[in-house]
Amino acid sequence: MHKGLWITVLIAFALFFGLFILSQIPVAITQDEVSIAVSDAIAETNAQVDEIEIEQLVTQKAVGKLEARQKKRLKFLVSAYFIIWLIFSLYALHLAKMQNQLCKRLEQLHSDLQQKR
Repeated sequence: MHKGLWITVLIAFALFFGLFILSQIPVAITQDEVSIAVSDAIAETNAQVDEIEIEQLVTQKAVGKLEARQKKRLKFLVSAYFIIWLIFSLYALHLAKMQNQLCKRLEQLHSDLQQKR
């Protein structure tokens, strides 16, 4: 009985974790982050071209980098969340199993006591 619950928890965890890994994550980036990333990218660029064109290209590159970092951070956060819930679920199942064993032992002691009377 408990083995089936453990397997169910593990399958549910694997299913949700797989869906999370395969799904797209919405990312919000503030204007300050974009400005800092643009400044950094302009500092790295040594091209002599139209400033507006450079700023557009650098902005696109900076936004791409920031989005990639945000996605990575969010994946780590949600992965940790899933792992914590997996551990909690397994612990709760373990406690239920232990409680069931204790109840059986208590019933056995009670029946032994009744037989001795």
